Amino acid sequence: MHNKDLLNRIATELSTVCDRDESMAIARYVMEYVTDNKLVSSDSEFSQESKEWFESILARLKNSEPVQYVLGFAYFMGNKYKVNQGVLIPRPETEELLELVYKRSGSDNFTAIDIGTGSGCIAVELSKKYPKARVYAVDISERALAVASENAEKHKTQVNFISDDILNPAMENYPSVDVVVSNPPYVAMDEKEFMHANVINYEPHLALFASSPLEFYEAIALFAEKKLISGGEIYLEINPIYAESTSEVYKRKGFTDIELVKDITGKQRFLFCRKL
Repeated sequence: MHNKDLLNRIATELSTVCDRDESMAIARYVMEYVTDNKLVSSDSEFSQESKEWFESILARLKNSEPVQYVLGFAYFMGNKYKVNQGVLIPRPETEELLELVYKRSGSDNFTAIDIGTGSGCIAVELSKKYPKARVYAVDISERALAVASENAEKHKTQVNFISDDILNPAMENYPSVDVVVSNPPYVAMDEKEFMHANVINYEPHLALFASSPLEFYEAIALFAEKKLISGGEIYLEINPIYAESTSEVYKRKGFTDIELVKDITGKQRFLFCRKL
């Protein structure tokens, strides 16, 4: 098989599980992997070993496994991050969350914490953007922290990782912070039936689902009451279905300048507020 046939082969093979646009996006991922790892021989044809590899990954893709897990990387803010089934695949919406931080942050010398860091993409990008900042990241999953640590090392950033459960945090392990950023689990269990197989069957439920829609937002508010400095900022990715309810959590706790921010599709996807 010549590499020029790769796109059409994947598009055809995946036609039963995804549309043409998605299959072409998957093909581009595979093509990059093929090129970077020199899986094509000098005559522009796959070696036998590469053909066997390709057939095995194609079988996984046809079983709805996300291409990011199959190949072991995903893009975030234009940079490549290691991912596996222990972490969520970074989404474009979370890039928008980070852009919100960049737009509103008035300093490059602050202490920030990323709650529920997963692959570490938010924390690592913050550290890259603000080299003077002290960046912390917390997750309950040791598997996720291992991936996040690898990503921090790969991108030559200094992130302080904490293993803890934000629903019952050991407050003595945390510094006072100027900024809280989080994309916590926010999918309600009754939304599960509407989700795609590639998400339900492969992405970690620990990072997706909350036992109640506001569970983690209430925990983050309690954390911020204790550890966020006066005037400190909170940036959250939220479930649009519960946008107003999430806003009410922070109003009741006495936070100020509360604002719901729409994503590129017009959904109320983010919440910003400050601590008095």
